[in-house]
Amino acid sequence: MEQIKTLGLVLNFYKTEVVELGQMIAEQLSARDIQIIAPGEDADALGLPRLTNAQFAQAADAVLVVGGDGTLLRAARTVYGYHKPLLGVNKGYLGFLTEVEMNELEDYLGAFLSGDFQVERRMMLTAEVYRNGQKLRELTGLNDLVITKGALARIISVEIEMDGAMVDQFLGDGVIFSTSTGSTGYSLSAGGPIVYPNFDVCILAPICPHSLSARSMIFPPESVLRVHLGLENFQAMLTVDGQYGMELENKDEILIRKADDYTYLVKMKDRNFFQVMRDKLKAGGSGKKYN
Repeated sequence: MEQIKTLGLVLNFYKTEVVELGQMIAEQLSARDIQIIAPGEDADALGLPRLTNAQFAQAADAVLVVGGDGTLLRAARTVYGYHKPLLGVNKGYLGFLTEVEMNELEDYLGAFLSGDFQVERRMMLTAEVYRNGQKLRELTGLNDLVITKGALARIISVEIEMDGAMVDQFLGDGVIFSTSTGSTGYSLSAGGPIVYPNFDVCILAPICPHSLSARSMIFPPESVLRVHLGLENFQAMLTVDGQYGMELENKDEILIRKADDYTYLVKMKDRNFFQVMRDKLKAGGSGKKYN
């Protein structure tokens, strides 16, 4: 990649220390004649002109993401469809997706700005929501798409087809559709398998199924999964990456498929996925939270 002249900055703007770090980074790089831009609330926190997601994604040569995995998931959706490389700098807790720790940034920043890095593609998933035969909305995420029951403690009916063939039907709290990237997240907690992150697959993991036969499954990337809901007047939610979503109604249909584009993660270090997994999951078991 050519030298970066316009750098996008996305950060966890809820944390004062992260905002201060972002402001310091912006000042230092601006002094090196690198234009710093940010979208929406990120720009407000940094005191920069506010850009729409589309304006931001079009203008940035690459994106520096300062925060935890949640911040990187948001950044991935912000630039979806624009093929922009993301370098994650961990200022959260787990940091599965981030590439470098904050105390390592200075060591890698020069190579990043000069375009001296590798990019790893990560598959994303898209959900199309249909109601009464009409398409309502299309949502895309990097980690997972989750269908869960509403606030009341009552189960919902989930029926899943793949390319027109029945896959499974069960009662339960819902179902998780995960990418390999998201296989170490919510899907893992629901009994789903850990999948090497370079694989293009869709993982199905039932949530608390009232069944002895409902099990996690892995589908090839060309599969199209159709979900039929029976809610019996109770609401459910479709959530994307645990961050936003929409309410679902009885008889809604949701199509789950591979997204049209990927997330492009910057790789600066030769990290062993299994060592990272052991380190991060051990950290996650200590009571720390995502951010």
